[in-house]
Amino acid sequence: MSTTYLDLIHRGAGYNPERTAIVFGDESLTFGETQALSNQLAHALIERGVQRGDRVALLLNNGLYSVPVDFACVKAGINRVPLNARLSLEEHARMLEETGAGVLLYGADLAERAAALREARPGLVCHGIGSDAVGDDLLAAAADCSAAAPDVAVEPDDVILTLFTSGTTGTLKAARHTQASYAGVCRNVLLNLVDVQRDDAMLHAASLIHASGVFVLPFWLRGARTVIMPGFDPDAFLTLIEKERITAVNMVPTMLQMLLGHPEFESTDVSHLRQVIYGASPMPRPVIQQAMQLWGREKFWQYYGQTECPLTIAVLRPEDHQDDLLGACGRPSLDVEIRLVDEAGKDVPAGEPGEIAVRAPSMMAGYHNAPALNQEMFMDGGWLRTRDVAAFD
Repeated sequence: MSTTYLDLIHRGAGYNPERTAIVFGDESLTFGETQALSNQLAHALIERGVQRGDRVALLLNNGLYSVPVDFACVKAGINRVPLNARLSLEEHARMLEETGAGVLLYGADLAERAAALREARPGLVCHGIGSDAVGDDLLAAAADCSAAAPDVAVEPDDVILTLFTSGTTGTLKAARHTQASYAGVCRNVLLNLVDVQRDDAMLHAASLIHASGVFVLPFWLRGARTVIMPGFDPDAFLTLIEKERITAVNMVPTMLQMLLGHPEFESTDVSHLRQVIYGASPMPRPVIQQAMQLWGREKFWQYYGQTECPLTIAVLRPEDHQDDLLGACGRPSLDVEIRLVDEAGKDVPAGEPGEIAVRAPSMMAGYHNAPALNQEMFMDGGWLRTRDVAAFD
């Protein structure tokens, strides 16, 4: 039987109930408190008629309740549809229409957008997380609900996440991940990228709805802390690395470039920081070289992956951060099969460039409501095209 996302949530909570799990500014939640609150939020959703398999949109910026809300959706058997808060009203409305999401959970700071969406899509049911400006306050309602886990049966192939992979021009693509594939993502991260220890802490400045959020479950499972920022601010980022004794960070190249320009980059105490993980876009060679010179090559890890197969298809480890290898995407992950194929799906000759095709437990179940695209991207034998071209050296 496949391990599920829900299994891993319960295991992490059971191992470490009294330890601090989530930190956001001056507020924090223990593993036990996060578990209880997510149970209560799940019950509150169920009481409001949300059923297993329903698609529920999430309009939330990074905050103290980001993780409990995600966990609540998993516990209620809900298929969550995260909406990037930076997108326009028209883009959000299209995403709701495309997925058929009839319920929206919104953060207090996004009440105005929630009201506009309800006006744009009559019948949309809105529940606030710490706000009753548009609909009821789910957080307040949850306080009166049971803290026991809801009795909702889940299956490994239940879709629990429908995540849009790009913005807004052309055809919208939304990758569907299941209870089993998300557990596979957790295993992939622990196996290939981060050997999480109990006293570790990861700092999250990027949005938790994408790659940064993938790290939450591995740290949760090992009893380590998740330290969340509302957004990336170089001053606060460097301060928190010291204050919270951060052991791992995840960044996109532009964030690292901004840090390098900060006057306190060199003087920040990074003695506890073991891993600077980066990906999502190409890293400029001068940026990574300067960063390694100042913070040490042994800290830097690059991942190559995509929303359709997170998080690591390949990893460039610290020992490979040298010379021309800095332009490579790394060694194939241990739990991911990789082929290089031509347009017909045939393997290319050794040494020749070809399209990367992958097969892995962390792979998506397919794109939402896109049969033609699924037929184009999936090949015989369960292989998935990435539309990226590479060569084995």
